[in-house]
Amino acid sequence: MKKNIKNISKKTLYSGFFKLYQFTFNHKKHDGTWSKLVTREIFSGAQVAAVLPFDPNKKKIILIDQFRNGLIESKHNVIIKEIVAGYIDKDETPEEAAIRECKEETGCTANNLKKILSYYPAPGSSQSFYHLFLAEVNSFNEERIVGNIDEDEDILVRSYTLQEVKEMLDNGKIINGLTIIALQWFFLNYYNI
Repeated sequence: MKKNIKNISKKTLYSGFFKLYQFTFNHKKHDGTWSKLVTREIFSGAQVAAVLPFDPNKKKIILIDQFRNGLIESKHNVIIKEIVAGYIDKDETPEEAAIRECKEETGCTANNLKKILSYYPAPGSSQSFYHLFLAEVNSFNEERIVGNIDEDEDILVRSYTLQEVKEMLDNGKIINGLTIIALQWFFLNYYNI
């Protein structure tokens, strides 16, 4: 058990597409004292592999347009631009999942996979942990509609010039956090235009 937490109890509140847990615990405070008993709800965590597909020869990035139910009540369109991402299966490494997801969501083979970073996107409310990669791909000119039929996925795939992507990023047209992190890393550390 971790030194800075004690009296942990866990209860499942909901089990569906996501699981919702209730944790009760005490945590050690910065001054060395212990907190009162705290109760918090936490979403179960997905291990996620994400890929920024980049064509180094044509200088293009592939982005996908996908429906996101978390935006149903927001002012934003429910279809947003994203990079490739998906759950890591139990028998897969993050790298294997990244390669599989890139093929499933873009139709492109991921080559020269490069690890960017791993992080918790929302540790105050979720156990999810993301692994972010850059992959070299061969881009295309036409649009594609792809997705896992069993999951009723409907993904529109397009290739964009680096300037188009940079303008979308700078103008707030990309609102997915994972995609913003990947593209900021790309333009700051990998390919400066």
